[in-house]
Amino acid sequence: MGSARPWAPALGALGIVLLLAGCGTSRQAGAAVDAGRRAANRGELREALDHYRAATRLAPDSATAQLALGEAAEALGEFDEALSAYQAAARRAPSTTTWLRLGEMADRMGQVDLALDSLEHAYGSWREHASLGVKVGVAMFVTCVPQRWPSVTEMWTVCVPSSARVGRTWFRASRERVPQYAFRVMVEAGRQQQAIALARSRGWLRDRGDYCAVSEPPVSSETSGLLAMIQEPKRADCLAALGERLADDGLARLGRLVLLDHAKRSTNPETKAQAEWVLRYRLPDHDIPKLAESLNVTGYRLQARGQKSAEALAVYTKAIAADPTFSWPYNNIGRLYMGQKDDQQALTWFTKALEVNPYHLRAQFNLGVSAARLGRHDEAFTAYTRVLTMNPTDAQAHASVGWLLLKVGRQTEGLRELQVAVNLEPSLDHERRFLDAQFGRDARHGPTPFSVR
Repeated sequence: MGSARPWAPALGALGIVLLLAGCGTSRQAGAAVDAGRRAANRGELREALDHYRAATRLAPDSATAQLALGEAAEALGEFDEALSAYQAAARRAPSTTTWLRLGEMADRMGQVDLALDSLEHAYGSWREHASLGVKVGVAMFVTCVPQRWPSVTEMWTVCVPSSARVGRTWFRASRERVPQYAFRVMVEAGRQQQAIALARSRGWLRDRGDYCAVSEPPVSSETSGLLAMIQEPKRADCLAALGERLADDGLARLGRLVLLDHAKRSTNPETKAQAEWVLRYRLPDHDIPKLAESLNVTGYRLQARGQKSAEALAVYTKAIAADPTFSWPYNNIGRLYMGQKDDQQALTWFTKALEVNPYHLRAQFNLGVSAARLGRHDEAFTAYTRVLTMNPTDAQAHASVGWLLLKVGRQTEGLRELQVAVNLEPSLDHERRFLDAQFGRDARHGPTPFSVR
């Protein structure tokens, strides 16, 4: 009897051809990913991005390639491309890692709903967190045993309990890490009721007590501070320090939110004054877009950690486009040129930063440094004077004024400013050594010519 499907052999041969072609494509995509990783390890992020793009063109269903593409694009400030790649990775291979990357990227772009939905999928299973706790506990035990050997008693009474305690701590901290991130997103977005509901479901709320007291795992000091802001605003003195720390981390929006709340509702005059000072001189004078903040942070990472000046400049330019009245990217571009010894360009950008925010303390100080390097002494004096008006206890500004006064021949005034600087900040070794060489050291281990003022 003849075959009922005479075309079957032909299709079978075609299938083999397609399978072989697919295997070849997969190998090419894998090679592109490997090339991208090698380039990334060398610090060649742009080259790595090109390799990952090639990999995803060859194998668009590869979650590995999509995830690598997302990470490289995010590092270079290509946020739209990164978000798309993370979404593709999460669709193809949903996991704690892919959902977390997607949630973080959505948050950085200000897409709150997408961020929270993705982060909820990234909480991780009990097994994942327990596995981490066990690994850390075992590592602790392995480290402890040689220190207690050969005392079997101490191994049981010291090593076993301490290892178990450390393992439990890591388990709890791991379990709450992503929920705490989601909590921060909710608070920053003004969704306090949703944040409280999450905190309640995780067991973070306290019936009574001070949220600003030293926190214990699994809740971080940041989460405790944000809970204090929501639940106990009149007993939230830790918010002044938290807001300043957030500002130092580049989180201008959340830092401003925390400090505005504290300045408004605190009953402690000292911490209220501290919050008001940081708001005025260390933070933007308006609520900047999330995208502008995130691009500025990305640019800073490229500049400070990767020494990628061209890439950083491109990202700072995007941050300025997202909010032309945000002074931080202007200041960072100025610092970039300062690091390249191009003080004329640096001065231009510091001036731009101060045009959009005249109270930007660090931009004012940096302008003084660049002006002094260019020999524009009057501009430098003016800048440093403004810094000291904003912060009379700025030791670096006093030291800078001192050196500048010495340079223009005002010896007595210059030495006095250096003395003020080292009294304010004893770790200023260069200034201290100079004064010691001039006048020697007294019994208090300090330079002698002038008293503390």
